[in-house]
Amino acid sequence: MKRSSLVLYLAAWFASIALAFFIGRAPSSTGTSTEQTASKALSATQLQEAVRSAPARVDTAEAATSEVEAAAMFEQLRTQSSAMTRQLLNAALAVPISDPGRSETINQLLEQLAASDPLAALEFADGIASLRDAEQARNNILEVWARNEPMAALAWADSALADVPYNLRNSQMEAIIRGFAETNPKGAFNYANALSEATTSELRLKNRLLSEVIETQIGGGGLAEAQTTIALMPDGPSKENLQRELVNEWAAFDPLSAAAYVQGLGSDASTGMKTALIGEWAESDPAAAAAWLSNLSADDPAYSYATTQITREWTRYDLTASSEWLNSLPASPELDRAVATYTYRAAQEDPPTAMSWAESINNAHMRNRMMQQVAANWKNDDPKGFTSYLDNSDLNEEQREKLETAKSWHSSGHSWGGRR
Repeated sequence: MKRSSLVLYLAAWFASIALAFFIGRAPSSTGTSTEQTASKALSATQLQEAVRSAPARVDTAEAATSEVEAAAMFEQLRTQSSAMTRQLLNAALAVPISDPGRSETINQLLEQLAASDPLAALEFADGIASLRDAEQARNNILEVWARNEPMAALAWADSALADVPYNLRNSQMEAIIRGFAETNPKGAFNYANALSEATTSELRLKNRLLSEVIETQIGGGGLAEAQTTIALMPDGPSKENLQRELVNEWAAFDPLSAAAYVQGLGSDASTGMKTALIGEWAESDPAAAAAWLSNLSADDPAYSYATTQITREWTRYDLTASSEWLNSLPASPELDRAVATYTYRAAQEDPPTAMSWAESINNAHMRNRMMQQVAANWKNDDPKGFTSYLDNSDLNEEQREKLETAKSWHSSGHSWGGRR
């Protein structure tokens, strides 16, 4: 057994011992179960502190224990550790749901148990009352299982997930592939790439799993390997989808290199790749993303959407600079969404300027909606200024009435132009 594996299992063991120490200190009472006593005497924070103290205990044990001695200890400790973890899980599940650290503690213990007995860990996860927490716990367990025994986890999935609802099944398959890819990205890719494409749902799952492999591989420092893998794929929708995923992940930490990659593909660079690059880049440096956008023709299908992405991000930090950039672009109907995005942001800080932008929108329906949004903010923040605008405008009576009675989208939960 590798030394790193021994340290992992010893970490689990020492965490269990530490947790048991806390439970052992809990006041006992006649006729009260261990779990009930623990729930009264312990909080999830105490359990977490014990788990987090494990690495220091392992370092001490490793320094004092030879590899041969550790190997001899392993078999004896593994069974005891699993049993102790189950006992601690029962105690953690008995902690009041109101305890803010309860969920995290349960997940830590389930991941610990998953390293030695994933099926038992899954049984515990089934007992979690919150459907959301139970799903997250199962995904964490499956990721740990697949990291250690991918073929066993996949064999389990073939039968256990056969009748599970589509979205839940896909979520758990992604967790398995993610764990698989952490230790064997090539094997995980080959498995996902061999999946059926007979139906739309099967193709969608296949692409999601392949994307998960690429994302995990890049996250682990395997960018060059991921790039090579994708380059060797035959042309088609799956390859194009993975190229988009590659660019999206790459741009998060090195947008210049990702941009060079996209530009190097020339006409083979898809709209999805370009918008993925711009969308990720704009979050960290909208000015640089805007400069690169100038390489695209205004007729490029990615141009309009990318312009909106940049505007959405840039206006969060600098209304003036983003306004100057938008003004520098040739006016066209394709920019309506970007202008609407700017208008929505500016309406909260500079209503007069926002109204002039709203009036420039080509699409009549979009123009009217944005003017009403600006009006709703303006009349509340500066009623005299708003009235002056109405008195000096060329609006007819119907248009004026709509602006005077406009309500802000904030009151009904609406937003414009994206995620924020």
